[in-house]
Amino acid sequence: MDFKLVTCTHIGAYGQALTKGKVYQAVAEEAERLRIIGDHQKRVWIEKYYFAEGEVEVPVLSGWKFDDPLEDFDLIEVTVTFNNGMKRWCLITTPERLVKHFEQLHLEPPGFNIRHLIIVRTMNDEDIEQTLKYLDEQGEIEKATLFLE
Repeated sequence: MDFKLVTCTHIGAYGQALTKGKVYQAVAEEAERLRIIGDHQKRVWIEKYYFAEGEVEVPVLSGWKFDDPLEDFDLIEVTVTFNNGMKRWCLITTPERLVKHFEQLHLEPPGFNIRHLIIVRTMNDEDIEQTLKYLDEQGEIEKATLFLE
């Protein structure tokens, strides 16, 4: 087999072996799996699902910022930026802030569905960073955010 290049689109349970956006050389191939040399310098079989063929651009989270003052709202708007310049946004809250939100408002109907709402343990920068990074590495960040023009 000629070595073929593949780009990691998400890491799943292979955090020790893969980096999202990195190009790998497939040294063997089966119907559903590729054998690559992982970041840990070991040859591993990984499902093709985790890769795009060739060297392709994969947006990777590069930063984020609060768009609202934390003290003014229960659901805080956040802008998420990627290495290719793309920007997306979402709402972030904590379980306590969500309860407070429903206690203060008389919603009709008394519930809502927001796909771009991320609930974190605290509004601490580290918790938000870790959560956004995890969503990005798992290929879930686009489902959890909306495109920002």
